[in-house]
Amino acid sequence: MRDKARKEQQYKIWMRENSEYWEDRNYAIEWAKDILANKDKFLILDTETTGLDDAEIVQIGIIDIDGNILLDSLVKPSISIPSEVSEIHKITDDMVVNSPTFPELYFRIKEVLSNKEVIIYNADFDVKILNYCCIFYNLPKLKLAKRTHCAMGEYARYYGEWSNYYDDYKSQPLNGGHNAISDCLACLNLIKKMANSKLYSLRELFEEFYKNNEGV
Repeated sequence: MRDKARKEQQYKIWMRENSEYWEDRNYAIEWAKDILANKDKFLILDTETTGLDDAEIVQIGIIDIDGNILLDSLVKPSISIPSEVSEIHKITDDMVVNSPTFPELYFRIKEVLSNKEVIIYNADFDVKILNYCCIFYNLPKLKLAKRTHCAMGEYARYYGEWSNYYDDYKSQPLNGGHNAISDCLACLNLIKKMANSKLYSLRELFEEFYKNNEGV
């Protein structure tokens, strides 16, 4: 009885120190599993831009959850692409000079996204850019805010690297190569990775911890 009580006390201590992370990780896994189980509801979107603030789109990609490309286009902005930005995504003014403008692509983008929930790696940024382009060109917003999921946030939960500075999980790089379609596919691969991960009960994890540490 004394050993059982001691073990339960250790379980309470372990729970205080570890439960939040494992619950968050399981949440991210369930999120990813739901996407793969309901493929028809979701699309993945990515953009490359002229910068970070008041920036325009220079490339947009949209895929479905089977990896099929639904939209892949360079976009001609109204401003030059800064050289330091071109160094990142490798898109130059010369490459987009004959590409469609955002207004010319707008209705195609709207059509593809119609009635879909949209997954984006760093959703806040891309939604901000899309809204800026709509406003800049006097077009109706695409109304993405309530139907967008941030894969970066969910993967940060899953990965579990804590930032004391932000008091939150640290965002992880996508490593898609800064190309819209490549980044969409990299995002899809992370979703599959999470979805294929095992869900653990907290008790199961503690029992493994207790066994490995011989009850210490």
